[in-house]
Amino acid sequence: MTCPLSPSAENPPAPGASAVSNGGAPGAVGAASNPAGPGAAAPDVHRYLYADNAATTPLSPRALEAMMPYLTSAFGNPSGIHRIAREAALALDDARARVAHELGAAHPSETYFTSGGSESDTWVLRGAVQRFRDLHGADTPARIVTSAIEHHAILHTCEALEREGVRVTYLPVDTLGHVRPSDLEDTLCRAAEENRARGIDAPPAALVSIMLANNEVGTIQDVYELARVAHAHHVPFHTDAVQAVGHIPVDVAELGVDALSLSGHKFHGPRGVGALYLREGFSIPPLIRGGAQERGERAGTENVAGIVGLAAALEEACRDLRTKMERLGALRDELVGRILGATTDVRLTGDPDPARRLPGIASFICRDVDGELLVVLLDRAGVAAATGSACSTGETGPSHVITALGISGPRWTHGSLRLSLADDATEADIAELAERVSAAIARTRSLSAMV
Repeated sequence: MTCPLSPSAENPPAPGASAVSNGGAPGAVGAASNPAGPGAAAPDVHRYLYADNAATTPLSPRALEAMMPYLTSAFGNPSGIHRIAREAALALDDARARVAHELGAAHPSETYFTSGGSESDTWVLRGAVQRFRDLHGADTPARIVTSAIEHHAILHTCEALEREGVRVTYLPVDTLGHVRPSDLEDTLCRAAEENRARGIDAPPAALVSIMLANNEVGTIQDVYELARVAHAHHVPFHTDAVQAVGHIPVDVAELGVDALSLSGHKFHGPRGVGALYLREGFSIPPLIRGGAQERGERAGTENVAGIVGLAAALEEACRDLRTKMERLGALRDELVGRILGATTDVRLTGDPDPARRLPGIASFICRDVDGELLVVLLDRAGVAAATGSACSTGETGPSHVITALGISGPRWTHGSLRLSLADDATEADIAELAERVSAAIARTRSLSAMV
């Protein structure tokens, strides 16, 4: 979680040099000489605390080691027939089998590699709509059912599909961030009744897509029950598990899902590589067309090094997972207790039940605090944190997740803070992090009062 800061802002790393002091072990952060940026006052701290692991994680040494041969000697195109190409193809097959095993898939052929979670989400949404139209006719109204707190990869694709004539229902959540299965049941029943009234012989929706765990507040959904409701109406179910895989046990058979998205950089794998699980029997048309890669379902020369790194990182993340979850959850609870005990008008967001919350995420709303200013001040104090989601940087207004939780009023909605921990966090890290966060909240309020 930590690394020493360089002593002087006058000596940044040379171009191309590593800015990581400890080899990029899980939880480490790039030790740039001045994380506040060029020209800013250097933080008066000895360690820079990286508490933004929900945004991205550093590449693990094991994943990097696994990748290196496929960046150097075994660099072949898996579609070729010569020796170097065959070596790459074997590595691709091996990685697919290992990822499928960690996900509990029945067969490796159910796993398709992509460029990341956003592509996987877009593929399954658009593919499910096209599948529905192919099965039931282009004139049959297609519907997607999702939730109000999904990642923007889902929400923005749904918005685009709406402009193309697809009906989208956004299910609400309760104050802890849970989608109620009864709301899904009611939505599908109403849609089925509409179909019957119009004489349409088709399922009430093309797809239900509900995330497994929320990336901002960490709430874990009851995906098994939600998928059961969808299947009772003959509707396939997809879950965006990008924030969950590698952090909680994920088994596609136990969840009962037809499709699942994941991304390597969320669990110490490389960026730019992800996967989409598609249950055998649930086939969707390609999103990207061209060559016959991924058994003709996803064109483009495979990123073999990235895929091998993803598989290695996933295996490492899943090893002794429950033990790591218990330890990290205890540290998260200690962090929450320290911050709430040292500050006023700060609330925990998401589900406080450890069994229904990702172990590494602590999220808060702070009254009379500007979240962006708070994150800037934390950076200057030697803490990497986030307000809302890193994927929504540049957007104005409160987080859509915070709004969906029923939190209202600008004195609260603009003060969201997410702290996300890594497996190597220590009690000393937690104590120091809580102290710096509490001080930054007070400093932010004092600056806001001066404006």
